[in-house]
Amino acid sequence: MSASNREIQLRKTCQLYAYVLTSLGKEVEYSLQECADSYDYPIDCVKELYTTLKNLDSETFKKIVHNENAPEAHDLANWWEMYQIYIPVPLSER
Repeated sequence: MSASNREIQLRKTCQLYAYVLTSLGKEVEYSLQECADSYDYPIDCVKELYTTLKNLDSETFKKIVHNENAPEAHDLANWWEMYQIYIPVPLSER
C-alpha cells in the first residue's frame, strides 16, 4: 500500500522540523526521527515547526531557511511560504 498524501506531508514536515532542530544544535526526539525516516510512524509536528520558526530571530531564520548549502532549506522556505498562504500568520507574529 502506498502512502497517502497526508502521510507524505506529515513525513516531509517531520524531515523539515528535524532539519531545523539539528541546525539549532538541538536534539531530535526519537519519535520525530522515526517519522522523518519512515511512513510507518506519522506524527503531526506542523504546530511545533511553525512555532520554532516564528520564534527565531531574523538572522537565525535567514541562516536556516535560506541556507544555500542545505537542500532542506529550499523545501523549508517553500513550506513556510505555503503555511502563511493557507494558514495566515498575523503580521504581528512574523
